[in-house]
Amino acid sequence: MRSYTNSLNPFGDGQGKDNQFKRFYKALKIKSLTMLEAEKLTGIRRENICRYVSELKAQNKIAVRKIRRCSITGYPYVQELTTNPDLFPQSNQLKMF
Repeated sequence: MRSYTNSLNPFGDGQGKDNQFKRFYKALKIKSLTMLEAEKLTGIRRENICRYVSELKAQNKIAVRKIRRCSITGYPYVQELTTNPDLFPQSNQLKMF
């Protein structure tokens, strides 16, 4: 009888949502990227990246560092995202207390 090492569970090999989320978060912590650049670097589909960005925005754990030209498409107005708190833009709003 043969023994197969491939699982029928597509998430059994560690490629599940949590693993993708962690991989995406770490990639943006190391280097600021656009969503398409993050897709090319991590192999995570952009649909999932959009969901992860939305989740991180709700937790204030991601920020738009700047608007720049995409290195892949050449489109001039894309958001460069980061999860590194040291690179978050500083607020110029006065503090009340």
